[in-house]
Amino acid sequence: MKNLNDTLPELMRRATENLEPESTDLVERGMARGLTLRRRRTALFTATGATAVVATAAVIVGGNQLFAKDTPAPPAASTTTKQSTTVTKQAPKPVTMKETQATLTKLLPARLKVAKAQVWDDGGGYQAELLVNDGKGLSLLSLAIRPPFGHNQGCSDQKPGTCGPRADGSELTVVKEEVDERTPGVLTNRIYLIRPSGETISLASLNGPTVTRNGAITVEKSRPKPALTTAELIKMADSDTWRFPPKPVESNVPEKPQPPSPGVNKPPVPVQQTLQTLRAVLPKGLQVTQPQTRGGTPADYNAASVIVDDGKGKSYVEAFVTYEVPTVKKCGVEGAPNHCKVLPGGGVAGWDKNSPEYSDARQAKEGVLGNTAVIRYADGRYISITSYNAVAEKGSKHTRPKPAISVEKLLEMAGDKAWKFPGTKK
Repeated sequence: MKNLNDTLPELMRRATENLEPESTDLVERGMARGLTLRRRRTALFTATGATAVVATAAVIVGGNQLFAKDTPAPPAASTTTKQSTTVTKQAPKPVTMKETQATLTKLLPARLKVAKAQVWDDGGGYQAELLVNDGKGLSLLSLAIRPPFGHNQGCSDQKPGTCGPRADGSELTVVKEEVDERTPGVLTNRIYLIRPSGETISLASLNGPTVTRNGAITVEKSRPKPALTTAELIKMADSDTWRFPPKPVESNVPEKPQPPSPGVNKPPVPVQQTLQTLRAVLPKGLQVTQPQTRGGTPADYNAASVIVDDGKGKSYVEAFVTYEVPTVKKCGVEGAPNHCKVLPGGGVAGWDKNSPEYSDARQAKEGVLGNTAVIRYADGRYISITSYNAVAEKGSKHTRPKPAISVEKLLEMAGDKAWKFPGTKK
């Protein structure tokens, strides 16, 4: 049995995707170009292709020998007792997140005024965002700055013609007015600089701010072009005023091995039995069509789905049963659902109501919502049931205003004693 974090896409693909804004999809594409794209701890959208920057330290060495021609000769050795003076040089203090944000603000062209600012530590360096305005519309500016890391992807991973070496040994990627089909009308100017010593800095300017609609966070065009040109971004990145975060400290403490799955050596459950149970616990009076199953032996989960219709439109309903590792026994801990209650016999139940299926511009177009109920029993059993207001989880427009089955009813269905949970030999 895999760790729950590894199997989470199978357990709750819909819920997981909506934990991140549109940048979730863009991260993989950006990382393939050596760029990082993240949105953390805020409702702001991190622009396409964020990454990192250089740490520099200046050492000033002084000594009497440098000025020997201006100093008198020492007395004879026979009459002089030599004294040595030890000068202790203190290492510069690591740059703070606030100082990084202040440097970014200081390097802005004078015409730009800051409307909103934020900064955070992403675990490998610092990221900062400014919402700027020159009187022609709001524009998002993002920064990612990092110390040297194990592998700088360099130009070999960039689009042809966008990246090249420079005379000082650095490598610079320049992307002008990049278009993303998922954000109509939004353009991005960005640069990605790898300095000779391995530190990286990325800056990106967009022609709009972030907006939130139906729980989805995206960027909306507010001006014809980004507020900063690529030339201005390069000038900012090349500034010698930057100071850089220290390298993350790697722990030598080995990770604690995961306990074996509670489902090991428990009997398998035929997926058709899971489908029959789903049909049996559905509310009465629904028309049920298109039964499907997946998983089953030798997989460590069973899943079954149907299309139901109450006369107000079709709704896709799916049930998922397995054993999870590690077992979640209370609310407020890792793995516990956001909306959570403790069960009388131990374990937790959770739910999401009318949750948007997409975290990008597709949500406004397709309008898919989901109601989900989850029960995590103290002995490791896990079940989730979701009802959508569409005939599929993805790829189709909504067929009704809301899902056919309420959260309250889904929790009742999930708690039915008829469910059997498949074991595994792993």
